[in-house]
Amino acid sequence: MARTRGTLLWIDVPGLGSRVSAQPYADGARMMRVFRGILLPPCDAFGGRLASAVGDSFQIVFRRPTDAVLAAAAVQDRAAQHARGSGERPDMRACVVSGEMRVDRNGVIGDLVDLAARVRGAAGRGDVVLSGDVFAAMDKSRLTAEELGDADGVPAEVRLYRLARTRGSDLPFGGIGLARAGRLPAIGPDGLLERGESPVTRAIAPLRAAVGGIAPHALDLLGSGSAWARRVPRKVQIAAAAGLAVVVAVTVLLATRRHDPIERALAQHDFRTARRELKQMKDGQQRVFADARIQEARGSFGPAAEGYARAAKSGERRGLQQLVRMTESKSCDARASAARALGELGDDRAIPALRKLARGKFADEHKGGGAFRCSSKRAARDALEQLHIQTG
Repeated sequence: MARTRGTLLWIDVPGLGSRVSAQPYADGARMMRVFRGILLPPCDAFGGRLASAVGDSFQIVFRRPTDAVLAAAAVQDRAAQHARGSGERPDMRACVVSGEMRVDRNGVIGDLVDLAARVRGAAGRGDVVLSGDVFAAMDKSRLTAEELGDADGVPAEVRLYRLARTRGSDLPFGGIGLARAGRLPAIGPDGLLERGESPVTRAIAPLRAAVGGIAPHALDLLGSGSAWARRVPRKVQIAAAAGLAVVVAVTVLLATRRHDPIERALAQHDFRTARRELKQMKDGQQRVFADARIQEARGSFGPAAEGYARAAKSGERRGLQQLVRMTESKSCDARASAARALGELGDDRAIPALRKLARGKFADEHKGGGAFRCSSKRAARDALEQLHIQTG
């Protein structure tokens, strides 16, 4: 397993898992959607990748220390913004450490994680605590921090700093991270992220969230409905929204009657339960597919795509469907992983999706980004070449 140098943002939310599990399913699922809506958009904006989400702890990996610190500040300020309107504010404690790391399907491993586990103990409610390496490397023209004293369990040679809060602002860090992140999607009353979409897309958005991986055919219907909505006049969209929602609702109802315990656990962000349910499944294509679903939900897109491809090769038709769906993800890592897996899979049915991806334009991909920047378009072109298709 290759080592790489990067920055780890570790966020603890004490008691989150117990609060979610103590509530009725619908309320617990909404709470997790709200928390993910607070955490993930700011991290995505600064190039962060969710490496692990277990219990009350979340690990997000960044390439640069400044990006990780700005993301941490943005997350805390976004939580404060959400609390103003809803009264809900999770107790989040963040620490940022930098160094060599290894990332596998279970998250970040190695000495850096051990250090982060010690450093996070110095963080109080709403804090962002930094290691000395992060403080030395971050952009101090935009960020300031104060040195902390010794902390229990932290080696004496490791200096700790606390990101300075902004005085006279209703946001803990004055919105400096939020300003750099740009416009982020608002969190709706149901915990879903609100986007400037057509009436049809908004009508089916809650249903898309409910379906997840339970009913791939329903996801196909929802996806095609969104594409159709972009091509027709707005008056027609409004007239069709209610009817489409009813049709898909029936599909969702029939699908959820089967009640997949793994999907239920994933909806609550309960990966431990999902893993426990996975162990009870017999070996075979369905188990491989379920494992891939867990990996994707955790943000481990590479292992997820490989799992979907293995499932597809074994005859699980949902494997190909999930890979095609991943090519439309908002994450470059997800799109690129899906494209590579589809190229290896060699199924001609993936060609339309790969062509669309190769010609697409994405906000998280930029020209001239260098060899190490993610490029799902390049991955799609490579996959098409494997399928002996000319990309033009």
